[in-house]
Amino acid sequence: MRAAAQSLLSAVAQATVAEANAALAQLAEHILLDDLSRAAFLALVCGALVEQGCDPSVLNQPLNQRLRALLEASARLADACIARIPELEGEDNPAETFAKARQQVADAMPLEDAAWQALDLFWRPAIAVFSVSRAARAEARGLRDLAAKIANYHEGGHWLQLMLSVLDDEPLLAIEPHTRLGMLARMSGIVDNFQLHVLLMDTFPHAGILPRRRVPKRVADVARGLGPQQTDDTVTGNWNLYTWKAIEPDLRLPDPSDYGASVYWIWNEGSPEDIPVFEGYRVVLLGPASYSRSWGCQRMFDKLPASLDVERRLAKSEVTDWLQRMAAAKGVS
Repeated sequence: MRAAAQSLLSAVAQATVAEANAALAQLAEHILLDDLSRAAFLALVCGALVEQGCDPSVLNQPLNQRLRALLEASARLADACIARIPELEGEDNPAETFAKARQQVADAMPLEDAAWQALDLFWRPAIAVFSVSRAARAEARGLRDLAAKIANYHEGGHWLQLMLSVLDDEPLLAIEPHTRLGMLARMSGIVDNFQLHVLLMDTFPHAGILPRRRVPKRVADVARGLGPQQTDDTVTGNWNLYTWKAIEPDLRLPDPSDYGASVYWIWNEGSPEDIPVFEGYRVVLLGPASYSRSWGCQRMFDKLPASLDVERRLAKSEVTDWLQRMAAAKGVS
């Protein structure tokens, strides 16, 4: 099977796009084989074809159907293991504790345990498909809660939950209150707020006539999925990021030295999905940094493109109007 797969992948590299897509369509029909090991192997080959540029749309339905069955079975196994964990109290390593519980229940739940093991292979081609296709991510969004049930115990559950939490075409409002600069934008494919912070530094309007880049183009390209997955660059954040509820009655942000206001911080370690919505927009308020925050230049998923597309730069009067409405809403709440 491995030799046949390698021969196929080599042939696809020399084939036309139509021929490659036809090969993928033929293989996709067999992802639902009863034999999980063979089906998983085929899924891996399909994932490799997608990474070579094949159209992933033929995989959406069979892959999602297979993932749902595997995740449902794996969630049942996880529930049974968690029920056993109190009997294993005193164990220092949670992962080892779960593994011991799984050993205890596996014989009584062979189908669920087989699904758990098969998911170790299936999640990788799924990430390949979801990385390159917004449509596939949208169709699979309903699997996210199932993946979350096992995310603390299964690597595949973790990565699938993370991928399926990515927002696409999401409205964003970014404002720097002390300069009255602001923009309306749409973000897609951004996995975490480190990545969002980089893209904000690259796209947010500048004050002054001769603005300088806040980050090198190669750093912005990594965040956008245009360059390598990581470089040796170190990124230093430009701002504290705040939720809209940080705005004060005088339309200012808290003093950066006021660490009590951290309740309103948007943490780089979080995700855009965590950012509260105000009047239909995820709102990010930009203030002076409380301290220097630096991180490595990288993105979470290699093949997942990200974008922060500016729709319109706001006039200062519009920025003031937005801030006034936020302050009024905060006062009511």
